[in-house]
Amino acid sequence: MIRVVIVGAGLSGLTAAAFAASEGAQATLVAFGEGGLSLSHGGIELWASSSPSRSIKRLPKNHPYQLAGPTALRAGISRFRKLVEENGLTYEGGISSNHGLLTASGQIRPAALIPAGAAVSGDLQKSPAAIAVLPGLRDYFPDLIVRWAADAGIKLRPAIELPLIDVPEHRGVYAVDLARLFDDLSWRQEILRAWKPKLTGVRRLILPACLGLRNSRTNRTEVEDELGLRLFEIALLPPSVPGLRLQVAMHRALQAYNVDVIEGAMAIGRFDGSSSGKRTAGLVIETAGASHSLDADAVILATGGVLHGGILAPQTPEFREAVFQIPIEHPQQREQRVSFSPFMAQPYQLAGVRVNAAMQPLGPDGKPFLENLFAAGGILAGADRTGEGSRQGIDIATAYQAVQSALRLPGKRRQASSGKRAK
Repeated sequence: MIRVVIVGAGLSGLTAAAFAASEGAQATLVAFGEGGLSLSHGGIELWASSSPSRSIKRLPKNHPYQLAGPTALRAGISRFRKLVEENGLTYEGGISSNHGLLTASGQIRPAALIPAGAAVSGDLQKSPAAIAVLPGLRDYFPDLIVRWAADAGIKLRPAIELPLIDVPEHRGVYAVDLARLFDDLSWRQEILRAWKPKLTGVRRLILPACLGLRNSRTNRTEVEDELGLRLFEIALLPPSVPGLRLQVAMHRALQAYNVDVIEGAMAIGRFDGSSSGKRTAGLVIETAGASHSLDADAVILATGGVLHGGILAPQTPEFREAVFQIPIEHPQQREQRVSFSPFMAQPYQLAGVRVNAAMQPLGPDGKPFLENLFAAGGILAGADRTGEGSRQGIDIATAYQAVQSALRLPGKRRQASSGKRAK
């Protein structure tokens, strides 16, 4: 059985680990932190234009989408949807068009795949919906949402104040607090008894995303049936409940496929001396007070870019990759790394590891840095993921391609997987 080690616990790392394990690999995920899904609105952005798949076809050859190829995008998205569906989340949409997610500011953000129950501009334009006011909830401004949504052609009905029960009294209430409470059956039944009389005649209601972290799909169905209406959720400021739901679903998938997860560990790349430095032997894992070696037949770097620690930008002219010290493409002059305005594209966001179509990082000579080393997600060069609106799509497509390349390594036999662990 091929041993694959994935470094990083963002969306690219989690999906790579799940993809590898679901195809029979012995997968281990190593992460220093928890990744950035708590900052996400929970949707899957492929490209900001109205037709993502068509726009992606016109990208330059060195863009991560083009390197991974259209098959990796389609297969990766399909497998991702199946994974999260099996673990409590349903996504709607596809790669050919975008949906407009209503945000906490009342603006519309395009995403190709959206969590079921999310507030989408197309649904809300069909028939007016009321918006809930939840007293004491932090980072939630219904009046602002109503005002900005009107500019986007969405007319919301007057806000309805709904009471909260047994929430923290010594501090502000956050959407994560409510999500945890909604996962409790007795609290959920009590809050529904308090809300039902106030929602007489309401058929469509907008709530902040709070209908549970671990059981949001079944919770939403139960709440809609009990109140006799349709619910739409809006992601608030981080920590984002839809992003955390995706994190929970992916960790459930890792557990189901027996992926070993090592958290809070610093990873240092090991070179295989018997291969004359052409391969990696795995990692050295440093945890609190100890270090040990972790052997691997293949390593996938999914550590993110400059803002996530995968690429280090010390007080020197050089950027460097954090685990194997791979050469990094970047603006040579420090003053050229950022734009004058924070609202402009930032050159440092294009910095990253160059890879080939197999997702193998390349050295200065244009050849694979190590034969059995691969990379995926935000660590890759050639994309302004924020400006393009391509963040999650690149994560999933390149993770899929990196895993397929790792599983095709010469001399490594992949066992067919029946999927999940025996019960």
